[in-house]
Amino acid sequence: MVLFTDATMKREQMNHNKNEHLLKTIFSKSILVCIIAFSAVFAQDSTESKISLGVLKLETAGMSVKSSLALSASLRNALLSTNLYKVYNHTKIQALLTQTKQELSLECFSPECVMELGERLGLDKIIFGCVDKNREYHEIILTMVDIKSKRVEKSSNIKKSVASITTDSLLRLTVMRMHNMDTLKTKSVPADPETHNAKKLFYTSGLCMGLGLLLAAVDGGLFDLNLSKQFDTFSLSDISSSIFQLPFFARPAALGDGYIAGSNDAYGVLYNPAGTAWAKGPEVALGYQYGYSMLNNFSVSYVDKAAKKVGFGQCLLYSADVDNLQRDIYFISALSYKFTRLYPLPWPASIGVSVKLGTTNSPESENATASQKTFCGGLDFGLFMPINDNISFAAVLNDAPGLRKVNNTTTEIRYLEYEPIRFNLGGTFQTGHTDYNTFIIYQGQIPLYDDQHWHLSGGIEQELFRVIKLRLGLKKIAYADSPWLITGGFSLKVNTESIAAKYLILDGSYQYNTLVVFPSLNISFRVGF
Repeated sequence: MVLFTDATMKREQMNHNKNEHLLKTIFSKSILVCIIAFSAVFAQDSTESKISLGVLKLETAGMSVKSSLALSASLRNALLSTNLYKVYNHTKIQALLTQTKQELSLECFSPECVMELGERLGLDKIIFGCVDKNREYHEIILTMVDIKSKRVEKSSNIKKSVASITTDSLLRLTVMRMHNMDTLKTKSVPADPETHNAKKLFYTSGLCMGLGLLLAAVDGGLFDLNLSKQFDTFSLSDISSSIFQLPFFARPAALGDGYIAGSNDAYGVLYNPAGTAWAKGPEVALGYQYGYSMLNNFSVSYVDKAAKKVGFGQCLLYSADVDNLQRDIYFISALSYKFTRLYPLPWPASIGVSVKLGTTNSPESENATASQKTFCGGLDFGLFMPINDNISFAAVLNDAPGLRKVNNTTTEIRYLEYEPIRFNLGGTFQTGHTDYNTFIIYQGQIPLYDDQHWHLSGGIEQELFRVIKLRLGLKKIAYADSPWLITGGFSLKVNTESIAAKYLILDGSYQYNTLVVFPSLNISFRVGF
């Protein structure tokens, strides 16, 4: 009886252990299945929550088709490594187009084209760019467009020597830098802010050109169309005699008056219209020049951004001698557009045009041999290229065309005189340091006619204590009897953010002539808002 009981208890214990083991197995497997299910759901939710990013095929220069496709694949992998996007490469985008039965070109190299493509495909963002490679360096430019907000969200431009890094590694570095994931200490360049000042552009340009035309009609004899037959057109020389040979603002004057490559401020409206696209914001400049012991010259200019890539500026010049024998008044309106990349060049650039309307008036007086009213007009075309953070290049074609309509009110003779075209090239070099900043500028006028001469100018600017700048410059016309013009000046910058303006800059300059004649003194103010 005891043995039967013990055997029964053992069997019951064994059955209980089996059931307990079976329950544990079932429970473990259930937990595992739940974990796998939740993981799959979470992974699916995580994938669906990622930003859909379309990657267009990179535009390449100096590379084979095979290398281009390999770089596009590397771009996709680099973007996937950020763990931010659900990436659609060129093949997937083409499949989407086929699926939705849309015929769109994937050869997009501008934000406007990319935005239209992204809206059609229902993507959140699209990235596009170009790769340029030669024997010395390779450069990668990437731009990411946000389709919903219709703006350029990120951009990066890196240029390295071929010896220092491979193109594939440079591409990955560019992607990482776009997302602030690189460990290199580099100077960050903020993107251009969105700007909507089209009304300001139209109002200021309309006012400037309207006043110029009004003055030309009243004081310049613009609409006196009957020309004297013996003096239908008249041209004495290919050397310009306009007041634009004078330095109206103190900073350009102190640097030898070669300022076309430093024209991204209010002073530059007078020198190179293409520089207005690079203005950081609204800025006003006021200038006065006491020149040659007999001239009083006044100038006012204004520069601003009309849109993200569009800059504009207006300028008023007034020049008169102390005896009031002649008076010159000019109105200048400048407009420029910035290109992210001006093909075939691998760097950004801007082009611009300025319209000049003015009058030269010699009133009747006992000291004047004749009185006359002259209408002056012309177009200037400019190019401005910041090659990198330190170097910029510029070119300007002045008076292309330019003319003067002369109305001699004493003799009633009227004729046209064409201003000679002038062509200038220039550049700048700037280096920064913790304690100082050095700026070097140069310019040369290239002769286009037999009786034109080379005009060479340049200067150096040294920053001290972040608020003071000292300047020294030289200017020379390349023929034997011309004097050297030695220029110098200073600058003082005051932070005025606590009041209406952001900053106030006072500039002064003096020009010394080696013939010890015709000295000039300039003073000007530049105010940023």
